[in-house]
Amino acid sequence: MRFDRVWEIAKKDMASVRRYKYVLYGLVVMPLIFAVVVPIASILPILSSADLSGELPPFATPGYDLKQATIMGLVSMLSLFFMFIPAFVPSVIASYTFVGEKINRQLEPLLATPTTDSELLLGKALGAFLPAVGVTFASFAGMVVLVDLLTFPLFGYPLLPNLLSLVVLFIYCPLIAVLSVSVSVFISSKVNDVRAATQLSGVTTIPVLGFYFLFLGGFLRLNWVELAIFAALLIFADLGLYYLSKMTFRREEILTKWK
Repeated sequence: MRFDRVWEIAKKDMASVRRYKYVLYGLVVMPLIFAVVVPIASILPILSSADLSGELPPFATPGYDLKQATIMGLVSMLSLFFMFIPAFVPSVIASYTFVGEKINRQLEPLLATPTTDSELLLGKALGAFLPAVGVTFASFAGMVVLVDLLTFPLFGYPLLPNLLSLVVLFIYCPLIAVLSVSVSVFISSKVNDVRAATQLSGVTTIPVLGFYFLFLGGFLRLNWVELAIFAALLIFADLGLYYLSKMTFRREEILTKWK
């Protein structure tokens, strides 16, 4: 495998992102919402409340008073929220890597080059992976600053980054991005409609939704065992989908049968 070819394909895809307004919306609007709107909308009402009463919600952190425990639980939820960015953004980018270029008559010259299937698939995947992880990291940094500014007067110390947020950022987000890219590239190589490819690629949010709602309902306490199991499941899914994409990719079929 020649990695210079892989990098050239990835650079081309990343450079072409700005031509698609929906991709740009995903790269800009969604991270801003997660970094600014969601933290303010979830944390500020609790901080502004003079007196909270009632039982701790299932996701709240035990060992603190009601307000502190609720806010710490919300902060954990915000950290988990960031798994949705690498699940969604790569699917939008990768859906255009095959279908969008086919519609614009840009795919055939690339498929006719001497690049191998592995180089082509890896280049396409890298072109979607890097922007998604980049905006996730940038958005996460903005959320950390905002959350710490909001909560420091109540706790007297910064809540973020904590262990959970670091696991989400450096382990879960890249693994979910790889999963989303693999699914999206596989689907995009099989269909000839951008909207259909994007919608079908949305299946990558299912494991993230499942993990999130299990935590929200109090079924997961996010200890080391649960965190490791979820990471292992993501790794196995990533490897399986990569090999599935490689085994089922047929450039001749794309060149001759797509209309």
